[in-house]
Amino acid sequence: MRREVTLFGLTLLAVPLVMAGALSSCVEKGPPEPKIDKAYVQANLLSVAPSDLDNVVNVDFDGKIRYLGNRIGTKQLSVGGAGSITHFWEIIEPPGSEWRIFSHLNGTAGQWMNLDATDMRTGHPAKKWKSGEIIRDEQKFTLTETWAGKSATLSVGLYRKGGQSTDSRMPIIAGPKDAEHRSPVFTFSVSGGAKQAKGHPNYAIRKATGPITIDGKADEDSWKNSPMSPNFTDVEGGLKVGGKTVARLLWDDEYLYAFVQAEDRDVYSQFKNKDDTLWKEDVIELFIDADKNRRGYIELQVNPNNAHFDAWFPKGRGQKHHFEWESKMKSAVVVHGTADKRSDRDEGWDVEIAIPLADVRGMDDAMRVTLPPEVGDSWRLNVVRGEKPKDRSLAAATWNPITVSDFHALGRMLTVEFADSEGVTKLARNEGAAAVLEASEDSVAASTGPATEEPAGEDDAELKRRTPGRNDLMQLHRRALKRQTAGAAKTREEILEERARR
Repeated sequence: MRREVTLFGLTLLAVPLVMAGALSSCVEKGPPEPKIDKAYVQANLLSVAPSDLDNVVNVDFDGKIRYLGNRIGTKQLSVGGAGSITHFWEIIEPPGSEWRIFSHLNGTAGQWMNLDATDMRTGHPAKKWKSGEIIRDEQKFTLTETWAGKSATLSVGLYRKGGQSTDSRMPIIAGPKDAEHRSPVFTFSVSGGAKQAKGHPNYAIRKATGPITIDGKADEDSWKNSPMSPNFTDVEGGLKVGGKTVARLLWDDEYLYAFVQAEDRDVYSQFKNKDDTLWKEDVIELFIDADKNRRGYIELQVNPNNAHFDAWFPKGRGQKHHFEWESKMKSAVVVHGTADKRSDRDEGWDVEIAIPLADVRGMDDAMRVTLPPEVGDSWRLNVVRGEKPKDRSLAAATWNPITVSDFHALGRMLTVEFADSEGVTKLARNEGAAAVLEASEDSVAASTGPATEEPAGEDDAELKRRTPGRNDLMQLHRRALKRQTAGAAKTREEILEERARR
């Protein structure tokens, strides 16, 4: 990543400055865009709309651009396999050079892929569009191997360059649309996708059962019992990192804890001071949007020298932000090798971080988030690992997939839910209690017969004083189970009603 400072219309590389009115932003630079052959572009500019589309959609973007429809190359996707779709766009009125087309692939269990790049979008961007053009826009992609679920919906839209929120997307005035100013244009079926229960979080953060010592070792029992993340995914469009990256999370009534392990043959960072440009070399970054509104969030960084960087973004990366905000996080790093030598061979580095829960509010004391969290509360966050080898550009990998164009990617954060020390979330508790209640009732009913309505006003003592009959056993059992799960589980009827609403 690179940060830049814009002064009086000039963009300069960031250096320490103290100047009122200076604006800065975090900008990620990927590999240079490939050159697209002019003949290819001309062959995909049509004068007449095709009449043989597989799907006619007709989406009107602000009266300027019309998405006509598409042809499907691969209706059935497989995990890790190739897919293709060809879009057809009609230019009614060129919207301006600042606009870009985007494509998102979304799954039912929260999966997401950014598919913005196509040859036509690179070779024939908005600044070249002319009224009356029909653009044939072929899109090829590979479905990630971690895709869960049996479907993948592709949505398209237009966004203004530099925009970081859905408000910067071109409004849809006719045709199918969702709440994020996108148009869903086709749903692929997926084979081989992993199963994920609807409504469950991407990660359940267990509550620590005892004190956590921040020493970079994570050797407490709470850490040993916490689930490990999948291996981090290389950033789409970027370079591959040189080794495996995994993470774990814990919480207690004071802190959110993170422990990240990065395999690295050449651990290195020259930066050793607070708020240095840590992101330019080996680093671990955390982005936390505690109230999940995709606006106010914090960014925290720790590098192999245990130097810190912190920032508060009240309205997204492209808006005013506050590098002067100070986190009270604590961290410890263990380097398996050296952090300041390029000549030796290292094994990697581990970082353990304690983030005060109050930090997640940044500079917004009124943020609507419960602190400490309750079991069942959820936040959104992501963890990014940056690696800067000696002879090539920065590479990065992330817990939840993002693209090289946006490391912050508010729409791509992981959903985490706060669980108890056993890893049980509120949803799992409710569903588990319902299942136990249902199975227990079935067992009692098998031996006593079906239960009828409970007599009004009769308590447990009254039931026990007389010889239990078929109905009495069922009522006692149901009441005991309800007391056992009180405060942690809803009644079976409430759960079934919630399921029906979902």
